[in-house]
Amino acid sequence: MRLINRSRKDSPLARRACDAALARHVERFGDYASRATSSEYTVLVDGAKIKVEVENRSTSYVATAITGARRLRALAGRMS
Repeated sequence: MRLINRSRKDSPLARRACDAALARHVERFGDYASRATSSEYTVLVDGAKIKVEVENRSTSYVATAITGARRLRALAGRMS
């Protein structure tokens, strides 16, 4: 299972929060979680709470830090 951190270009806090959330997700689900679902984690990094969304894909886990408002385009595919 590949672990993908989509917050590499964001702040170092977001990067560390995503790494911690991916580690917790692997500990919780192992290599085989149900596909096409997502989990949200709240991670405390250096006194700051950062919300991280981890999506399960067929061969990877993808972590994204939720640091600002979400784009509506990203939500459009989930409406149907």
